[in-house]
Amino acid sequence: MEQILLTSITLEELLDKITERINKALSITLERKETPIPEDLLTIEDLESLFKVSKVTIHKWKKRGLIPFYKMNRKVYFKRSEVINSMSHKKRKLEVNL
Repeated sequence: MEQILLTSITLEELLDKITERINKALSITLERKETPIPEDLLTIEDLESLFKVSKVTIHKWKKRGLIPFYKMNRKVYFKRSEVINSMSHKKRKLEVNL
C-alpha cells in the first residue's frame, strides 16, 4: 500500500520542482531525437545550388553513374567529398579529350 505524505511548501519551491521535472522531461526528449544529417552529406537541392544545374541533370548524373549516391528511407544523399572528387575526374577527362 502506498503512503501519501502531505507537506506544505512555498509557491517558489513548487515552481522549482515543476521546472526541474520539465527540464528532465525535455532532456530525455532531446536525447531521443534522430541524429541530424552530417554536414558532409548533401541533398539534391544542395547539388543544384552547388553546380547550378537542374534536378533533372542531377538525376541523369546519378543514372549514368557519374556521381555516387546513398538512399536513406526515400531520400537520396551525396557525400560532398565523393561528388567533388568524381566531378573533378570528369573535368580532367574532358580537358584531355579536347
